[in-house]
Amino acid sequence: MMSCVLLGSLIAFAPLHASPLFAHYRGVTLGDSLATVMTALKAEAASVKVLHEVPSLIQELTWRPQRYISGLAVTADPLAEIVLTFHVGQLVRIAATYDRDRVHGLTDQDLRELIGTVYGVALLPSRDTAANPAAARGIIGSWGDEATRVVLWTEAYPRRSGLTITAQAAAVRMDEAAAIGVGLDAAQAPQRRRVLEAAAAAAIVDREALIRAQNKARFKP
Repeated sequence: MMSCVLLGSLIAFAPLHASPLFAHYRGVTLGDSLATVMTALKAEAASVKVLHEVPSLIQELTWRPQRYISGLAVTADPLAEIVLTFHVGQLVRIAATYDRDRVHGLTDQDLRELIGTVYGVALLPSRDTAANPAAARGIIGSWGDEATRVVLWTEAYPRRSGLTITAQAAAVRMDEAAAIGVGLDAAQAPQRRRVLEAAAAAAIVDREALIRAQNKARFKP
């Protein structure tokens, strides 16, 4: 029964005219703008956060399917959430995590077959990259071409499964920019801290001055 629920949901969102096939997932496509993705998913602006602004803009959008309206269940969607990452305004990576309850009992083979209804027959991972009890996360199947890689992964404790879809060349550029951004953030942290401390000290002085002026005006000998 659970397999049927997951299969039905995946087929419902399967791209009909995707080219290339692997770049599409649930109505969005790698390379889409942030505005296009937000419109497609009906996402709120509050769900977007900035990861880095320098050397280039990297943003992240977290989206979860709506499950209830006025206390009524809407859908038995196996998806828990999607995290979409954008570099200079373009979608580079889609990371979907499935709801543990919705995939409970499904084997790795079940998941490969179900995802395969959209992407075709999976490439099996090597023993070095396959899931194992000692690994935090293991690959249990993959699809793709030179431009795009789709990875089906699982975690053992607690049991979780998900799908990551990446524009490979764009992801390399994004990851390089993120690494530079981390370094710049670390280098600029002392200066930012000094600015914040100075602003806080100035706010205290201003507040004390306001209190002094108010008390002086109200004071009666």
